[in-house]
Amino acid sequence: MKISKELIEKYHLGECDLQESKFVEEWLFSEETDLELQLPVQENKAEIKTQMWEEIQQILPAELPAIKEEPTFILIKSSRIMRWTRMIAAILFIGLSSLTGYHLYYTPSDPLGPVSVNNTSLLKVRHIDSRAYCISLAPESTAKINYQTGSIDFSGSIIISPKKDIELSIGGREGKMTFKTGQTYIAMNGKSGYDRFILINQRNLMDLPPVLQKQLMNKFSI
Repeated sequence: MKISKELIEKYHLGECDLQESKFVEEWLFSEETDLELQLPVQENKAEIKTQMWEEIQQILPAELPAIKEEPTFILIKSSRIMRWTRMIAAILFIGLSSLTGYHLYYTPSDPLGPVSVNNTSLLKVRHIDSRAYCISLAPESTAKINYQTGSIDFSGSIIISPKKDIELSIGGREGKMTFKTGQTYIAMNGKSGYDRFILINQRNLMDLPPVLQKQLMNKFSI
C-alpha cells in the first residue's frame, strides 16, 4: 500500500477502513518515513502534511477539549464554601432551636412581694397571668395578690382560672380553698365589710339570683 492523494482524500472524508486509516496516520505522524507519497509533480509532501494538520487542529478543539486546571480549583473552592455554609447553617439551626426552646419552656418567676392591681376602666376587663393561675379583674375592681402565700384580697369582681390544682386564700377569708385545674371560678366582694362575699364555679352561675347573674355577665361579657 502506498500513500497517494486519493488515499489521503479518502481518509479525510472518513471512508478508509481500519487498515487504511492506520497506514495514513503512521505516515502523517512520522517525521521521516520510507513511505513515499505518490503526488503529481506540482504537489509537495510537506505542504500536504501542513494542510492536513491545519484541518485536524480545527476539528480537535471541538471533539477533544483541552483539560484545564482552573475548573479543578473552582471545584475545590466551591466544595470548601459548601462545607463552611453547612457548618454555619448547623450553628444557626442549633442557636435558633435553643432560643425557641427557651421561649417555649421558660416561665418567668412570679414577684416575691405582694402585687396591687387597680382596674380603673369602666368597661374593659384587665387580665393578670402567673405560673399557677390567671385572674380577670372586672371594671372598677382592685386586687392585691401575694404569689408566695397564695392569698388574693380584692374588692369588686374577679374570675380565677387555675393552671393546676392550687389552694388559695381569697377575699380576706380565713383558711384556703382548693381551685381545680380546668375549672373557672367567679368571685364577688363588696367594697365595704357589709357587702356579701360570693364565690362560685362558673358552671353554677345560673344558680345565682337574676340580678347578680346579669351583673356578672355584663362585667365579664359571659
